[in-house]
Amino acid sequence: MSGINACVTVRGWGLVIETAGTSLQLGLLKDGEPHSGIRWDGKNQHGEKLIPFAMQLLHENHLQWGDIRYAVYHQGPGSHTGLRIGLSAVKAWALSLKWDVYAVPLMRVLYEVARQRGIAEKVFTFWEARKGQWYGQLWEAEKASAPPTLLPSATWIHCAREYLWVGNAFEAHFYIHEISWLMVAAAARHLTPICRMEELITLTPLYFREFIPTQRRK
Repeated sequence: MSGINACVTVRGWGLVIETAGTSLQLGLLKDGEPHSGIRWDGKNQHGEKLIPFAMQLLHENHLQWGDIRYAVYHQGPGSHTGLRIGLSAVKAWALSLKWDVYAVPLMRVLYEVARQRGIAEKVFTFWEARKGQWYGQLWEAEKASAPPTLLPSATWIHCAREYLWVGNAFEAHFYIHEISWLMVAAAARHLTPICRMEELITLTPLYFREFIPTQRRK
């Protein structure tokens, strides 16, 4: 699979999990390079298909669960249900098989799109969460200038006039229709893996806005 830079520097096999979008995507990395992947476009079946598809991917590549050394997980934001399904599987595998985990935020994935095209200065990454609302982040010299924020698109258009745009609206210089497992894997190489059990247990998905669990009425 050409066109994608080496993803992580860890030698051995890694499993990439992308469940934040409408499709279920899994991929294998070998010594940091994309090796093979699998995709399922059925809706509302991520929970049913994730483990069988992971087993199929391993079987097709003559691998066992014990051959995998780490996981790369798209942390979101994205589909609430998909993110929770993906993270539950990642935690179960990582805790039982002693994997390291690379948790990759959406904004980092989009920034990597620009960086791989030689543009690292003044980048605006964004995702249209709902009509007229963009979840975005400004980058300067390969560092985010502030945490990602959900704001009206008009506000972002004003604030990011001098930036290169990467996102899923047609106003973007680099229009991204969907996030692929290859994009998630490429962005992971700039992140530090989660190695400690205590950190892994507390890992949560990222949401477009603060997630407040529904309270039951007494």
